[in-house]
Amino acid sequence: LDHRGSRLLAALAVLGLATSSAFVPSMAPALSSRTCGGSVATRAPAVVGSSFTGHRVTLRSPAPARGASTVAPRMAVNVKVEDMPNSVKKLEIVVSADECQNAFQAVLTKLSKQAVIPGFRKGKAPAAMVLNHFGKQSVTAEACEEIIGAAVPVALQQNDIRAIGQAKMADENAIAKMLETFGPDQPVSFEVLVDVWPEPEISGTYTGMNIEAEKEEFEDDLVFSALQEMRKREAEAVDSDADAKATIYGGAMGEETPDKAVGAVAVVDLKGFRVNEDGSKGDALPDIAVGEDVEVGMESGKFFEGFVESIEGMKTGDVRSVPVTFPDNHKVPELRGLEAIFDVTIKGLKDRIYPTLDDEWAAKVSEFKTMDALKERIRAQVSQEQLVSTDKNIAKALEEEIVKLVDVEIPETLVDEQTKTKFAQMMSDFKERGMDDEAVKSMITKENFEKYKNKSRDNTVRSLKISFVVGEIAKKEGIKVDPSEVEGEMVALRQQYQGDEVDEESARNRVEADLERTKVMAFLKENNNIKLIPKKAPPPPPRPG
Repeated sequence: LDHRGSRLLAALAVLGLATSSAFVPSMAPALSSRTCGGSVATRAPAVVGSSFTGHRVTLRSPAPARGASTVAPRMAVNVKVEDMPNSVKKLEIVVSADECQNAFQAVLTKLSKQAVIPGFRKGKAPAAMVLNHFGKQSVTAEACEEIIGAAVPVALQQNDIRAIGQAKMADENAIAKMLETFGPDQPVSFEVLVDVWPEPEISGTYTGMNIEAEKEEFEDDLVFSALQEMRKREAEAVDSDADAKATIYGGAMGEETPDKAVGAVAVVDLKGFRVNEDGSKGDALPDIAVGEDVEVGMESGKFFEGFVESIEGMKTGDVRSVPVTFPDNHKVPELRGLEAIFDVTIKGLKDRIYPTLDDEWAAKVSEFKTMDALKERIRAQVSQEQLVSTDKNIAKALEEEIVKLVDVEIPETLVDEQTKTKFAQMMSDFKERGMDDEAVKSMITKENFEKYKNKSRDNTVRSLKISFVVGEIAKKEGIKVDPSEVEGEMVALRQQYQGDEVDEESARNRVEADLERTKVMAFLKENNNIKLIPKKAPPPPPRPG
């Protein structure tokens, strides 16, 4: 799993997404050897005056976290458990007549303390008056809510069932039937479905395997590229001569890059229009599609796709109409995928003057006095990055093997929750790249989530299977995470997100699971035969047509 829960929680809190009424991504459970509780969701047809309609009931006694203990509510229930496919259990729960009577009376007592009934002080009105005041159907609905809300966690705990996600009624019409037939002096029976933690079984050995992983070789070209990128960032922009033309230059700098790139930046005024069906210029776009003195770097792929190619060769004062298509992920929802025409006026051009790579420049941009010293630092950083990349390749190769050793059905709840976590991470990444809050919120819809879920489903299931294998290996090998390690990571997270609201328990679970995974991967690396092989060349691009 990608255990970055604290970062997500902080990002979501900052964005205010936790209160979004459209669709709220919720955090997936951390998959370590930790147990998990749940909540029960019930669905019912509309009942006038009843808070039970579509009401979500939080379990009063979720399964305890590791090292904790919880006393279940005192309710006598009889339970039959049936195993279902995909790590689902069906619970047939029978609540005695006495318990139903107690629940009904408890609701009446609570309501009597709230009711304002003429001629009676609060809490003193007869039960019949209270029942008449609120209506039998509403009181019955609340009593049923109390019964189910208390009975489900007892049934789970009584049968040592580690539930995940939310229980649901096995029959969507069960609530309606219960409300129709409920009598305070009669027992109640109902069935719920609940996803449970799978019990994976490892078949085969996970040590002594022969593993091949690609080695990331050190390349001097990477040092050169890093220096050129630094040089590019330090470039100075100066006004071009009057006869200069907008000129496209490659995004990556190389030996052929001139010290002076003439016409490398175009300063433009833009005014956007919709495109009519016949391809002509239509109505003007809103002000958000208008710009003055916009600096456009003359590099392919910058700004809108094909835009710089359309203005190449233009001089200061030139005007041209340029067709564009707004990207599908544009920060303004109404402009996404829209075809438009921009009237482009070149207000001016600028040259980029690139600094000379010498000792003076090295001292200016770094703590080193010579270019050779700067190169050595970059070389060391690149070498470290190559080692990290090689370690990632080894971990990936190990995961490819261990995932084959487990046969486990992944509950849909876990797929949903893990997908929500990844979806939330994607949204927070959009914000970190500069997308404004409103644009991010507009992307958080049920439709977008379902598209993402379908696209990422295979990878999500694979990731969850790997997490279960890692957890099983940790248990079999006695690999444990020291609490001091967890606390050390938590201190760093608190400092990183100081001032943001972070769910400590959720973040701690993820930190623990992440540390456990790191330790297991280190164990596997040490106890298997790892052979590093040359990195394979990427496949050639497909031929046009």
